[in-house]
Amino acid sequence: MLGHLRRNLVAYLALFVALGGTSYAAADRLLPANSVGTRQLRDHAVTKKKIARSTLSALRGPRGLRGVAGPAGARGTTGAQGARGAPGPVSVKYVTAGAYSVMPGMSADGVAACPVGMVVTGGGELNDARHDVVVTQSDWDSSVVNGPPDLWVVTVRNDSGSEANFAVDAICVTASSVSTATATHLQARSRRAQSP
Repeated sequence: MLGHLRRNLVAYLALFVALGGTSYAAADRLLPANSVGTRQLRDHAVTKKKIARSTLSALRGPRGLRGVAGPAGARGTTGAQGARGAPGPVSVKYVTAGAYSVMPGMSADGVAACPVGMVVTGGGELNDARHDVVVTQSDWDSSVVNGPPDLWVVTVRNDSGSEANFAVDAICVTASSVSTATATHLQARSRRAQSP
């Protein structure tokens, strides 16, 4: 084998040079310089990973101007009602009116009025005759017809043998809303006003 190679070395070299020159010529003829362009590339053949970072930076242009705002969207649906908030601060004022006097064997009224803008929520009576003065009526009233309750009215009877004095207390608050009185309450108030 070695002798064969020695005898035919020149022939093999000539064959190798001939084949190499033919391949180079074929490659040069098939792909000449600057012959591959956009028309020779398939779509999506060149991806971002195949492009150098320096080339990507050179291809990036300046930021464009901000576009105009689009039209307002349609109004959304109404959301669910939120939880009820905590009660707000309450303004309370205690009012004392009197002293009122009542003669022996007689009855007398005393009234405690709330400041303007406040309503009465309760009241009572205090006298100097102890058990001999009896409270016969104790209820709220209004300073105007069909108005909010802003008065506390007390009627007392003096069963003692001498003149007695008494005072009327009212508890007043600032209310956000006031409900109207019932018909039964109004009828009872009317009967009390008509009684001697």
